[in-house]
Amino acid sequence: MRRIAAGFLMIGCSGLIAHVHSAVSVHTATTNWIYIGMAVFSGILLIAAAGLHTYRVNSKLHNMVRLMRSADVQQRNHNLVLAQIAADDPLDEILTSLVQGVEHIRPDLKCSILRIDVDQQHFVVAAAPSLPEFYNDAINGLAIDATLGAFGEAAITAKRVVAIDIQSNPNWSGLRELAAHAELASCWAEPILSHNRSLLGVFVIYKTQRSEPDNDEIKLIEESAYLAEIAIERKLSLEALRKSEELHRIMAQHDSLTGLPNRALFADRLQQALSYCKRHQRVLAVMLLDLDKFKPVNDHYGHAIGDELLKQVAQRLLACVRSSDTVARIGGDEFVILLHQIDDMSQANIVSEKILHVLNREFLIGTQDIHIGCSIGAAFYPQDAQEAHELTQIADQRMYLNKGLSSPRVAQPL
Repeated sequence: MRRIAAGFLMIGCSGLIAHVHSAVSVHTATTNWIYIGMAVFSGILLIAAAGLHTYRVNSKLHNMVRLMRSADVQQRNHNLVLAQIAADDPLDEILTSLVQGVEHIRPDLKCSILRIDVDQQHFVVAAAPSLPEFYNDAINGLAIDATLGAFGEAAITAKRVVAIDIQSNPNWSGLRELAAHAELASCWAEPILSHNRSLLGVFVIYKTQRSEPDNDEIKLIEESAYLAEIAIERKLSLEALRKSEELHRIMAQHDSLTGLPNRALFADRLQQALSYCKRHQRVLAVMLLDLDKFKPVNDHYGHAIGDELLKQVAQRLLACVRSSDTVARIGGDEFVILLHQIDDMSQANIVSEKILHVLNREFLIGTQDIHIGCSIGAAFYPQDAQEAHELTQIADQRMYLNKGLSSPRVAQPL
């Protein structure tokens, strides 16, 4: 019995073990599939994350390359503009290059540079290669006004002005139809200011769609306006320097009272005229002129009247000669005239008679009627002398000879 009971017990245990083993096997298989599924899902997630990371890296690299290329292009454009500034190219060409450089970097932008005219009252279109001609013609010459679009407000306030929607912006009320015809939807304007904050112009950017500038565009317009400032201010400085140099040159070579050439400039012109006449076998005349009764005018009426008299004498003398001739003031009441390339000595006599006639007429200065006269002496190349100092010396001698004559004339050659 014990053996039979033991046998049944062993059979029962074996069955139980087999059942348990079967259950464990099924559970293990299910667990394995779960693990496999989880592993596959994790792999998919890893692949997706890697792909996303790669995409982001590639996108960043692409943006970096684009920005580097854009920065490189922008730097080249800046270098070109700076080279033009250094070469003293015409200002309009420099500003056009600057505008074209910005539009090359950002083809969706249309740019213009408006300068301010001398009296600070009107806009002048200096560069706007991509804007329609009719639009530029309409803007050119407009009076500066804070209610005149974004550029008018920027000029008055000296601050950046952004008009996201031109059609709804109140400052564009008078220009909406013009902007619509030009297909311009938004406008940003940056004032171009000198180092002392005076207005030089406005850098203006347009878009064909409503838009607000991002940080890169703000940086671009700021840098462009700064370059425009350098170009405009340098050009204005050079122009002022040239005018100053020209003024000093004129002052050094001209009489400050009458504006006529002085002794130094006359000597230079006489030497040039002699060289020409020697090469081409032409005649010239040097005429010295001294005013009669000028000292009594100064003593009686004062130096202010005397100075005005000298100015009027200078104008009358200029009216007696050709534009190619030279009338100079070489002393208090002494003048000298160079008759360049005359045909013969009779021409000098004709000029002399004219001068005597006009200077014998009364001069009206204020309420004073003043009468003077003059004495004239002339010398001729090649009849009298070959050199400048000899000609002036002979003319001077003849002038003093004529002072003693009751009816002055031009003395004939010796």
